[in-house]
Amino acid sequence: MAELPVSESFMITIFAGFAGLVAGVLACGLRSRCSHIKCCCIECDRNVIPADQLNNVRVELPNQPNVS
Repeated sequence: MAELPVSESFMITIFAGFAGLVAGVLACGLRSRCSHIKCCCIECDRNVIPADQLNNVRVELPNQPNVS
């Protein structure tokens, strides 16, 4: 059986596609309102903010140095 040549750009495309798929799944998990998530041998129990309190959530980022 003859081997198909695999170029570097093909490998980069496959890796980027896989990374995009993983990022999409993680984004869906973050937006989920479920308190228990189980997917492909990975389980997560988490505290979910009630829907009526979502507008009151304040996220503070650590101070970042100014880059100029």
